[in-house]
Amino acid sequence: MKHPYFMSYGLIAIGLLHNLVGLLMGWEVLTAMHQEGWFASTIKQDMMLFDREAIVWFLVCGSLFILLGCVLKHLQKHDVPLPELLCPALFTLGLLIVFIMPLSGGYLLILLALVPSITGLRYRKSSHL
Repeated sequence: MKHPYFMSYGLIAIGLLHNLVGLLMGWEVLTAMHQEGWFASTIKQDMMLFDREAIVWFLVCGSLFILLGCVLKHLQKHDVPLPELLCPALFTLGLLIVFIMPLSGGYLLILLALVPSITGLRYRKSSHL
């Protein structure tokens, strides 16, 4: 199945939203890291500072969603079909996130993973009429 345009743009939008939330919620932590010169600023006295580690990983995760969306756009440009594992993997990841953190953006991943199946069913039904 070829992937629709919204899959790549959806992942890019989720990544941008993820990073925006990360910047807004982690601004004080990021400012403190900047004042310390960034290098090894998530560790003090051989102890990992969880808030700093968390915001770094939060922003990295958002960036990876953007990157994945860009890769899908490139595949789409070259008429490469959607990898079959992508939608089930995004759906499972979304379910896991929602299970652990019910007030999160995991629902966006679930929705994004389901839309190709729903639109695929709709197109299959209409083509058999």
